[in-house]
Amino acid sequence: MTDPIVKTVEVNCSAARAFEVFVTRISDWWPLDGHAVSAASGKPAQSVTIEPRVGGAVYETMHDGGRTDWGKVLEFEPGRSLAMTWHPGNNADAPTRVQVEFADAGGKTRVTLTHSGWEVWGAEAAAKRGNYDSGWDFVFGERYTGAIAA
Repeated sequence: MTDPIVKTVEVNCSAARAFEVFVTRISDWWPLDGHAVSAASGKPAQSVTIEPRVGGAVYETMHDGGRTDWGKVLEFEPGRSLAMTWHPGNNADAPTRVQVEFADAGGKTRVTLTHSGWEVWGAEAAAKRGNYDSGWDFVFGERYTGAIAA
């Protein structure tokens, strides 16, 4: 079994705002020019969308207006928790799982992202996990926290 990736940040806002920025403002902070399916064509994606409900889609609007699904919302508790399957540009039949939890931390909010389910990648699990481990440092640790601070 491959260990999950766990990233935790503290942000200087309420859990409700931290959740809102993560879900409804994801296109403001997601690096559309490098961490998107469109980026393989050398052109940035237009946006990323998380439909705010259980069963909602997580998808990229590509540079040409086309859509590519990244996952499906499994849990949606505003201000508390979001979980989704995760397969951007990969096999939708074998997704990993991303869970994001928001907890009060004495006037701040502790946001914990857990990315699990690497076993679906078989022999490639360790390499895929390694790529995402550093990727989440940038996307979640820098870009998301920067959007909160802005």
